[in-house]
Amino acid sequence: MAQKDSVFGMVSQSFPVFSNGMDQSGTIYVCEKGLVIKNEGELIRAPFEYVRNLMHVSDMPLGKIGVKMEAYDQVGTRYNLAFGINDTHFSSLKKLCPQS
Repeated sequence: MAQKDSVFGMVSQSFPVFSNGMDQSGTIYVCEKGLVIKNEGELIRAPFEYVRNLMHVSDMPLGKIGVKMEAYDQVGTRYNLAFGINDTHFSSLKKLCPQS
């Protein structure tokens, strides 16, 4: 059964995020209208064009990279996030978020 977010619509992909190279701390859901980021107890909904400064900052074990992301939700609240993600998922996020 397909997942659906109440604000951003159907989920097409999901990417696990990590607090280090091994322990999953959350998930990024790619929806029709933006990203839903659930990480370390936080829930952020950011339209694709509101994701800024998605940067590779370090290498991590097991094919993952350390990433910093600046994102804004629909009301303009700014979030500075740091997490680990698979390098191929990082490439996909860069393509989805034109302002990053």
